[in-house]
Amino acid sequence: MKFECNGTKVHPLLIALGIAFSSNVSIAWSADATVPQELPTVLVRADVDSGYQAAVAESTSRTSIPLKDLPASIQVVPHGLLRDRGVTRTDQLLDNVSGVLAESNYGGNGATFFNIRGFSENNGLRDGFRNYGYLAFRDVQNIEQVEVFKGPAGALYGGVGAVGGYVNTVSKRPGPGSFGEVGLTLGSYGLRRSTLDVNQGLDNGLSVRLNGAYEKNSTFRDNVGYDSWSFAPAISWNNGRGTSLTLLTELNHLNRDGFDFGVPNLPNYATLSRTRYFGLRDGVYPGVAGDFAKNDTEAATLIFEHALNAQWKVRAAAHYSHAHQLSQQSFPDNGSYTGGNLLDVSVYSGANEASRQYSAQADLLGNFTTGAVKHSLLAGIDYGYLKQGGAGSAVSQLTLDLSNPNYVSPLVAASASGPYHQAQGKDLGVYFQDLIDVTSQVKLHICLRGDRFENRELLGGSEVARGSQNAFSPRIGLVWQPTDSTSLFTDWSRSHAPNIAHGVTSSTYDAELGEQVEVGLKQELIKNRLSATLAAFDLKRTNILTSDPLDPTRQVLTGKQASRGVEFDIAGPITPAWKLIAAYTYTDATVKSDTNLPVGDTLSNVPRHHASFWNTYEFQETALKGLGVGAGIYYVGEREASLPNTYKLPGYVRTDASLSYQSGAWRTQLNVINLFDRKYYTGGLASVFNYTLDPGRPQSAQLTVTYRF
Repeated sequence: MKFECNGTKVHPLLIALGIAFSSNVSIAWSADATVPQELPTVLVRADVDSGYQAAVAESTSRTSIPLKDLPASIQVVPHGLLRDRGVTRTDQLLDNVSGVLAESNYGGNGATFFNIRGFSENNGLRDGFRNYGYLAFRDVQNIEQVEVFKGPAGALYGGVGAVGGYVNTVSKRPGPGSFGEVGLTLGSYGLRRSTLDVNQGLDNGLSVRLNGAYEKNSTFRDNVGYDSWSFAPAISWNNGRGTSLTLLTELNHLNRDGFDFGVPNLPNYATLSRTRYFGLRDGVYPGVAGDFAKNDTEAATLIFEHALNAQWKVRAAAHYSHAHQLSQQSFPDNGSYTGGNLLDVSVYSGANEASRQYSAQADLLGNFTTGAVKHSLLAGIDYGYLKQGGAGSAVSQLTLDLSNPNYVSPLVAASASGPYHQAQGKDLGVYFQDLIDVTSQVKLHICLRGDRFENRELLGGSEVARGSQNAFSPRIGLVWQPTDSTSLFTDWSRSHAPNIAHGVTSSTYDAELGEQVEVGLKQELIKNRLSATLAAFDLKRTNILTSDPLDPTRQVLTGKQASRGVEFDIAGPITPAWKLIAAYTYTDATVKSDTNLPVGDTLSNVPRHHASFWNTYEFQETALKGLGVGAGIYYVGEREASLPNTYKLPGYVRTDASLSYQSGAWRTQLNVINLFDRKYYTGGLASVFNYTLDPGRPQSAQLTVTYRF
């Protein structure tokens, strides 16, 4: 099956479309009728400090069931942690979560891909809706928290395309009360960033909120820089009796000089300049522009909730998004490299790509009993339509001297632009979830989902292929709680997800299949404060979409891969002044069967071991009250640089630090990233961009001043 997107720009229609979608109702859930009032209170105030710990992940699980009662590994990154670490980029969001590593961000466009449990995932969620990733730039300013679900996602989100897991970013929402915050950040390599967050409670249950950001950054890379802006207005109405309506909108723009994939993924990568741009630069050829990109993303989400009574609730939601990218990109031809200093590069110019998505959900949620057994029920239906496409690029070729950036070769036209290619996909899903309290200590979790995937391929406006598939994605889990602070769990799940891509031939693709067995322990170490999760998993994946080795702009299906490992997370405050978050991961991910890749090879950019630790201490009652210090250590072990395996990237340790001072409404914070200036590479996207490596950011500092009113 397939799911794709293309479109034209219509952001003046965003709000109208969002309102129109309310007829395609969608739903999420809550355990009781009070949640419509509770949810805005939890998510509204950016200054509320959770101590790096979260009890629920409502946007991800579609329920308000406590995480300790769910037989699944779900980690939450709260806003307070993002603030303390000085996060300004999407590739920083999940540094403190086990089993997750940031990979490529597609030429610097901020649409970061993440490797979760050994597998690359590029389609996450935004407020519970599929966020089709690689074209969609979104600023971090409008993120309240980030939720990570590990393992196959098909039981609740059949069209998300996640086998290793998915990342759900939760937008800031309006709520009662009035507050605001403005911020200014100045930093290394020309970083200038300003932010705005204003909430205003109005009469009759209305509230509005506006988030915005502007950033200009020259970066540490030569001939590479960007400027961006983000504008996210939202409005909400709550009648105080269990009924609410919320509209979330967002506009983002990104303008890039260069399309930065890093350095070529070659055995001699360590000898190459970490700052040089290995592509077509402005001014090298008279009258020929250098690589660039312009990204625009528009999105609107409408959410309606209504409590039928104290036990039952309905939720309906609809989502629209459009992403557009106009670019010129340079790809190193690693396959033709035979050693020495010369490397051929293909330049794809006039790449005009777009995606458009329409989604709707409708859920019924409730609590009831059958005899002495309690049930927490979620039943729903969702629909998604996605089309994606682009005009074929004109391809030229040049040759770079890897040791001499001033070397100029002829620029040779290789092929003209091809016809417009588009893939379209539909997904209709029905799902049922029941968390059953069998006894006071034993909980049974059952989730069933059926999907109908339909897709078609168009070339030059004419249909060249069509396909469809039915899929059944079950999930079953068990939780045993011998004490109030201990939860032992196990679960089994199977997931189908649509494969959407530009193929070499005119064809559609079968859905990807993931299957996982997991066991784990959730332990509250300090009551209502410090908690830990330990999990072991065995995950298998088939029908995997990967880049065609002969054409990096096209994709093909490959065979079977497997990943198994152990993860540990701990988060929360040790004392009111001292809070921490730490994680450790062991992962063994390999190729099990394939027609192109060597069986037994380790998946690229997947270290056997990686770990992280971040903590802050804020002085409370002494003369130093208001002063905060923080430090973090991030370890990533040795991993394969490419698939098939040819050579390894060495492990590294990065250290970050922070110093802050809060005085009334003013807060000043200094963050230093890569304190000891370690040189390292993060690796390109394991499934798509094996031909490049991203150099890690050198030592850099940023100073942020915020004023809250």
